[in-house]
Amino acid sequence: MKVAHCFFTMHIGGSQILAIDLINKMCREHEVFLLIVNDQWNQQLLDKVDKRVVVRCINRKEGSRNPLPVLRFNLLLKKIKPDVIHCHENKIINLIKIGKYKTIYTVHDVGVKNIEVKKYSVLVAISKSVKADVTERFGVKAKVIHNGISMETFAKRKQYALSNDKPFKIVQVSRLVHEKKGQDILIKAIDKLVKNSEIQITLDIIGNGPSYNYLQSLIKSYSLERSIKLIGAKDRKWISQNLLDYHVLVQPSRFEGFGLTLIEGIAAGVPVIASDIDGPAEIMTSLNSKFTFESENIDACANKLMEVITLYQRNKIESIMEVTYREIAAQFSLASAVDNYLRLYEEVVRA
Repeated sequence: MKVAHCFFTMHIGGSQILAIDLINKMCREHEVFLLIVNDQWNQQLLDKVDKRVVVRCINRKEGSRNPLPVLRFNLLLKKIKPDVIHCHENKIINLIKIGKYKTIYTVHDVGVKNIEVKKYSVLVAISKSVKADVTERFGVKAKVIHNGISMETFAKRKQYALSNDKPFKIVQVSRLVHEKKGQDILIKAIDKLVKNSEIQITLDIIGNGPSYNYLQSLIKSYSLERSIKLIGAKDRKWISQNLLDYHVLVQPSRFEGFGLTLIEGIAAGVPVIASDIDGPAEIMTSLNSKFTFESENIDACANKLMEVITLYQRNKIESIMEVTYREIAAQFSLASAVDNYLRLYEEVVRA
């Protein structure tokens, strides 16, 4: 089967990383193409693409009305003759001017605007909450295929005893957009813990984004410079090899389509805490241990962190994580996601 995965840009983000994981596994048995329309891509990310995948960059200027890049894109599709075009960004369908193709669009988040629902053969939602959002706003159904990761590529924590002379290390991984990701909630929760606990606590916030200056100012306003660090974006290899060094991963999002970093934390053998919003709830409610807190509730976030610290102190985290790891591996593996997509491709081609 020939499958063309299409993006406008290829920067480090959840949907891009997921797509690369998918195509690297799909290309073992199928002919896979990665088409990037605009002249914006992260070379470090592209270096992760399997050599068997054919990568083509159209080099269109963002927002350009020049018809030549669109023509090149269409001629390339005509040459490839894909069985399925898998779009990961909504408006790409509007660039397909020549030929008729089977098309799939994966909706990677809630709140995606102006989805061209009638132009795609099938819509895929990465979670039940995204499916509900699409149905409510556009009156159409989407098929749910959960994101997955290669659990075995993550270095896994094996030692859960706390050391008296080392800090309790907390991590948060996401783009710095506090209005969505809620880093400000976590910072304020850390302030409460630092003031009311004798335990030395640190927080590393991993990611880049427009909220950097705001978050830096917030950290300074609480005099938490020694406890909280904004350490910038890290590549996938760093994440997979270093998450195990933390004691807990927190995702305090205000809204979220899914919550892939929660699965990554568990793959590293690290307990995870998340706000009780719909997307992450699909992951958290399936676990033996449910470390969730009321969204935007700073006290609840701080209390849940203290609960996890106490479980560490009582030597109960290791047994919890053994069960949690098995549950996540069974439900959210990359192999499962790939198999589900390949079955969908076959259904779409036959339709």
